[in-house]
Order: sequence, then structure tokens, then C-alpha cells
Amino acid sequence: MEELRRLLLHEIVGVYGPLQGQSIGAIIIPAFIGDFKKVLDKADTYDEVFEEYMTEDRKVHLILEGRRKLGAKGVRLEITGAVVNDNRLHLTEEHCFM
Repeated sequence: MEELRRLLLHEIVGVYGPLQGQSIGAIIIPAFIGDFKKVLDKADTYDEVFEEYMTEDRKVHLILEGRRKLGAKGVRLEITGAVVNDNRLHLTEEHCFM
């Protein structure tokens, strides 16, 4: 999950610049991921769901995709995709589970 945060921060810094990007990223990344976790928790199926997020100034548009996955230890929440400003991030398995 930390790797996903790093990738999102990299994209945000690219939009806002280093100082403002770090500041904004520190606030919105945990908020967006936390909200998406709630969306996955409330999902009543194991189908893929997605949620869109946008900063107030509309400079960053994020789409998170994920699903609930049944494993040996119960239900796991998995992020399967992330798109920032029409740029799909390359996620590996280490990015995925919450």
C-alpha cells in the first residue's frame, strides 16, 4: 500500500510542483484511499467497483478500482487499478491489498 501512496504522490507533485504537491498529497492521498476502503467494505458483491475523486481545484482526477476478494483468511480488499489524469498507473501485487 505504501508503494501506491508513493506513485500517487509522484503524480500529484508532477501537477502542483514539489512543495505544494507534498503538502496536498499528505492530505488527500490518505483521504482518498480511506474513502475507497469504505466503498469496498460496503460493496455487496465481489465484482470490481470504482470510485472517482477530484481535488477542489480540479487539477487532479483520480479513479480507483478495486474489489473484495475472498481468501483463506477471509475477505481482503484489493486495489486493482488507479488512473490519475488519464494516466493509468502500473500497479504490482505489492500495491494492491489494504
